[in-house]
Amino acid sequence: MTYHWYIIPSRHFTILMRCVYSLALLACFMNALSFITQSILALFVIFHGWRYFKSKATWQLFYNDENNWQMTTIDTQHSIEILPSTVITRQIIFLHYQLNGIKFYRMITKDALVSDLNNYRQLIVALKTCT
Repeated sequence: MTYHWYIIPSRHFTILMRCVYSLALLACFMNALSFITQSILALFVIFHGWRYFKSKATWQLFYNDENNWQMTTIDTQHSIEILPSTVITRQIIFLHYQLNGIKFYRMITKDALVSDLNNYRQLIVALKTCT
């Protein structure tokens, strides 16, 4: 049995994060701090937002019976171990995995999978049965 999921940044979550960064930027100037302090805070928020949106990249998740779980990011494929602390809901998956002894989290929303909704359901079933 072999599965392959192509995961892109979630459109809905991107909109939410843009709103959060906009409100944080607004909050930088809606306070009683000096203008220099407000400007430094605003630059920090802008820089952090720029880094966050720049780091959003597509990635792929694979499962097959021989190699188990694998992840591909920017032309590098790694074998990963899905940890039991992974949280699975109908709208979002908080994927908790281990790579080279280091634990990582990835969020997968329903609209982040390319193609159709069946890919999301298929991923949920694979995570529940193959881990």
